[in-house]
Amino acid sequence: MNSSNLIRITPRIMPRSVSDFCTGLFVVFPVQFLELFLVPWLIVFLFSHSRLAALIAPLLLMLVFIAFSVSSITLSSEGIRFHRLFGVPKFLPWSFISSIEIAPRWELITKGWLWPLLPAREMTASLTSLRHYRIS
Repeated sequence: MNSSNLIRITPRIMPRSVSDFCTGLFVVFPVQFLELFLVPWLIVFLFSHSRLAALIAPLLLMLVFIAFSVSSITLSSEGIRFHRLFGVPKFLPWSFISSIEIAPRWELITKGWLWPLLPAREMTASLTSLRHYRIS
């Protein structure tokens, strides 16, 4: 397939509205901050008694998340390829896909971002909770 038949899509990073920004800031951020930063910091500090080690643990966790986040997707006649900063791009053939639908905000937040946390089901570095898609 030549490159003219490929469509590359990158995630939207910025919130889409004031309510979208507030949802991220007051609902998602506190939970993710607690789970991804404070809890790992506390666990490492309790076991190591080292502030430096406790600081490095959540930073490493954040780097792993960013490294394996989806940075773009490529659509082709064969299927969807999910590109990551590191790691092999995952390919999903159209024959494996039964539907692609807009995911409701509550579903994205609860089932994509907050649970399960690692590995998250929705792995894009995005600050908007609107217009994400569920692939079944």
